[in-house]
Amino acid sequence: MRVADLFIDGLGCYLPRPYPAERAVAEGRYAEEEWRAGGWTGAAVAGDVSPPEMAVEAARTALERSAHQAADIALVLHASLHEQGPELWTPHQYVLRHAVGTRVPAMEVRQGCNAALGALELAHGHLSADPSRTAALVTAAENFGTERVDRWRYQSGARMKRPSILGDAATAVVLSTRGGFARVLSLVSGSLPELEEMNRPRGALFPPRRTRTGRIDLVARMIDYARSDPGAATLARKAVDAARTETGLRAIEDAGLRPGDITRVTHVLSGGPEYIRSVLEPLGIDPARGVLDFGRALGHMTTSDHFAALHHLVETRQVGPGDRVLMLNNSFGVSLFAAVVEITATPSWATGTPSPYKERT
Repeated sequence: MRVADLFIDGLGCYLPRPYPAERAVAEGRYAEEEWRAGGWTGAAVAGDVSPPEMAVEAARTALERSAHQAADIALVLHASLHEQGPELWTPHQYVLRHAVGTRVPAMEVRQGCNAALGALELAHGHLSADPSRTAALVTAAENFGTERVDRWRYQSGARMKRPSILGDAATAVVLSTRGGFARVLSLVSGSLPELEEMNRPRGALFPPRRTRTGRIDLVARMIDYARSDPGAATLARKAVDAARTETGLRAIEDAGLRPGDITRVTHVLSGGPEYIRSVLEPLGIDPARGVLDFGRALGHMTTSDHFAALHHLVETRQVGPGDRVLMLNNSFGVSLFAAVVEITATPSWATGTPSPYKERT
């Protein structure tokens, strides 16, 4: 979908100081063979800072960097994947209350690692419906320091070309219809709902008590799926790869561009060079245009991967006016998303040097 009059006006990022992977190995938290094979040097660890608190800080930064006031924000969308705080609580209202302070609609977007990217399209629709709406705020945040997730071993035992560890982070974007340092050229989304069972544990869906206690074992779910029908599992992987490639190419075409016009690509911060090649080469894009090196010290930050990477590229001046960034992702479900963003100006906060990490509490 070709997009008109949608800009990124403010961008904020909360990155906790990484915990060294080598130390996690020495402490027995991270298997040495997986560490050496995976290439991860650390994982961002937020300590006891909750995801909504991180999101509020990122949102305040994004608002300060934008030309908009809090009163201009017509919608708040908070993207999440893992636990945000107490059950039956509304983290999106917390973000609205503490970062914006008005009574506009606020909603939580649950779309796996695609949640923040999917929120872009939802926000675009909301702003397009009424010309008096000029800005929206999208936040994303995760803290995997809970008893239900082992950030160092969550993929242990999986034979995947995208091994990873989990990192904590928050990001925020102020979207504007008036202008900004980047223009959104296209948005493309889709689903492969027939593959939802790849991430569904075997057995009854209800009551959910069985999946609400103990560690979340995503690897076991995928192994069970593969064992139940090995042929289907192979076809599923091929279907995901093909759909992701199609989504990316559509976004590039809808933006009026060709693959060679793409300067950089943000992708899931997972896997290694082999995985990044499998994502970018089918698009006709050099894998060197990816952002794997940025994520090596931080881990897979799930909902914040893409905007953290975009923030890094802009802040360190690896992209500037005229550069185009493809944001491409698939997540469990299976959901697919791609966007093409063109940098139109160098914001004042793009100093050429990364911001310091946030210290754990």
